Amino acid sequence: MVPDELLAACVEAGLPLLTVPRESPFLAVSRAYWELVREGGEAELTALLGLQVALTRAAAQEDAEPEIVRELARALGTWVAYLPEGDRAPSSAGSSGELPPGLLDELTRESAVLRTARRGATGNIQLASGNASLYPVSDGPSASGYLALGRSGQLAAAERHLFLTASTLLAARAAGQRNAAAERRRAEGMVAALVLEGYDDAARLLAKQMNLDDLPDTAFLVALPDQEQLAAQPSPPGLVLQRSGVMFVLQTASSPYPRLPEGVRGAWGGPIPLRRLHEIGAQVADVAASAPVGRLIRVGHGLDLPADEWVGVLMAHPVQLLETVRVYLAHRGQWEAAGRELGVHRNSVRYRIAQAKELLGVDLDDPDVTAQLWLALRSRP
Repeated sequence: MVPDELLAACVEAGLPLLTVPRESPFLAVSRAYWELVREGGEAELTALLGLQVALTRAAAQEDAEPEIVRELARALGTWVAYLPEGDRAPSSAGSSGELPPGLLDELTRESAVLRTARRGATGNIQLASGNASLYPVSDGPSASGYLALGRSGQLAAAERHLFLTASTLLAARAAGQRNAAAERRRAEGMVAALVLEGYDDAARLLAKQMNLDDLPDTAFLVALPDQEQLAAQPSPPGLVLQRSGVMFVLQTASSPYPRLPEGVRGAWGGPIPLRRLHEIGAQVADVAASAPVGRLIRVGHGLDLPADEWVGVLMAHPVQLLETVRVYLAHRGQWEAAGRELGVHRNSVRYRIAQAKELLGVDLDDPDVTAQLWLALRSRP
């Protein structure tokens, strides 16, 4: 007869309770127990291997991350989300197909907190939908993101094996993507270097051999000298070449201006035929080195520049600025002569010309810029 207290305690603790005839030898009971354990272990191992095979097959898919997350959610019986590093899209899946509303936004905020705290931090977090866990996904020196589970606490041994398998597969996938992106950047840098050396035909051939996009007939050339500032921002579109502490960017001239991050300092020229980009490379780099903070200066080099627009901008500001620019250009950049005609000190002329450069975003010492601006000023009524 089993005592009621023992039966209630086993039910409460979730423990199995076995009864055997009183006359059964202890050795026979022990053998039967371990046989059941062995059979259960083999079944668990078989199920575990099947789930690991499913995860590995998911990793071989073209869209691997969502497939891995879906298989892991199905195996663990809870929602799973993967939040990769960088600007790649997160992946998520629920064990029954449903996800709590606003889940990814909450997880993105929580993972950002953990990243700020320290590399490799793990956290049990409280979300609007309940408890959850965030685990770093890493392939060694580089963190690949976070893997989130819709529950907190310790995982069972088999679940831990599955989680580690999924985490390793996601980390390997991220490392492969990083390596592929790095190889592509190196190839693009070699193509850009050929263009800047004047070998545009060779650049087109190399781009084709490396499966890069076809090079445009006309392009912008941008030089950005602030490497530390740029390292914290996404790379601008186009072919990027790092040379002597300057980032050169070759962009297709598909819009009136190059597409660049906000607030960068540097210089640009174009649109210009690709075969002639090498002619303005040194000039663009020199102007970029002296550009004011947060300003992009346009380099002319015989291009069709918006000189009439510049005159309109100068006219919208105090009259002395427009007149100072006119006199400065008339005296071919001589501070003393311009100051005498204006009746002011040469340092006043310097200050006003610096204002005009910053206002227009151009280099008033560039002969192509000054020639077109001078003609526009002379044609003004």
